[in-house]
Amino acid sequence: MTKPGWLRILRIIFGLIAIAASFFVLASPGVAIYILVLLLSFAMLSLGVVRLARGFSHSLFSKEHRIVDVIVGVLGIILGFVVLAFPLLGAGTLVFLLAFATMVYGFGSIVIGAWVSRLAKWMRALLVIFGLIAVVFSFIVIANPAIGVLTLVYYLAISFLVHGVESIVSAF
Repeated sequence: MTKPGWLRILRIIFGLIAIAASFFVLASPGVAIYILVLLLSFAMLSLGVVRLARGFSHSLFSKEHRIVDVIVGVLGIILGFVVLAFPLLGAGTLVFLLAFATMVYGFGSIVIGAWVSRLAKWMRALLVIFGLIAVVFSFIVIANPAIGVLTLVYYLAISFLVHGVESIVSAF
């Protein structure tokens, strides 16, 4: 089945925008990190407002559930403003989340490689090796957050580039 012309054009346009964003991130890493911090702040503020509103308006939930929603909502709003006021704290938070996610991924790969016997031996070995690399990298990032910021920039740039190329290729 052929794709409608407008959809193909839209995919190409968004692909080119994503590729341009990739080069922008590499050219202006500080601005890119600041934008990520603003997005983190906006997400925390938004989720805080939603949880606060749900805590005050949902009679379907138990009283305890609503109290937790109000507390989480207030904390989300406060943290959103803190991240907005102190962008370096927000960047540090993003780096820590990246390191923690990498650590979890690494340990998961190690566990799968070590215990899932139905996989080929070479696959199990690769899972353990890449899992160990991920765990070591996460500890390096925790010990030296500047590496994490640089990694965040490169990850964002590569992600934009890959998604941009994928969008253009899928248009055809």
